[in-house]
Amino acid sequence: MKKYRGVLIALILCLFTGCGATIRMSNKKISRYFTAREALYSATAKRYNMSNIPLSKATDNIYYCAWRMDKVRRFLGTPIHVNSWYRSPRVNRKVGGVSHSYHVQGLAVDFYTKKNPKYVYNKLRRSRLSFDQLIYYPRQKRFHISFRRNIRQERRQAFVKY
Repeated sequence: MKKYRGVLIALILCLFTGCGATIRMSNKKISRYFTAREALYSATAKRYNMSNIPLSKATDNIYYCAWRMDKVRRFLGTPIHVNSWYRSPRVNRKVGGVSHSYHVQGLAVDFYTKKNPKYVYNKLRRSRLSFDQLIYYPRQKRFHISFRRNIRQERRQAFVKY
């Protein structure tokens, strides 16, 4: 619990103060293993000169998701390389994402690792880690994982999408 004291304090402050501030893209750590740059970077946003800065609710979710991703990272025992995390509604439309995407809420991460993807998928699927969805894209050798704010509502859906 001591490891997450800073994150928990930030989450509590955000919950009670409304967290009017937003996160800015920087190498500032938002959790033990992840930075704001990883959470906010979007090649599509950069290519089309679009903003990808979240509002307060998504900011709260990004910190929460980072805390959950730390658990995934520790469980896998290998670095996680983020492809996509937060997407503004405009960026999400541009990449062809669904309107109700958890990326827009800051609660989904697309990632890959250096480990064998089939091994990673099976390890996560069989684990006791909680998640809402785990999708493995074998052609791209990447994963999508999403979370809900209420862990009890998480469905633990895991599937492969070709």
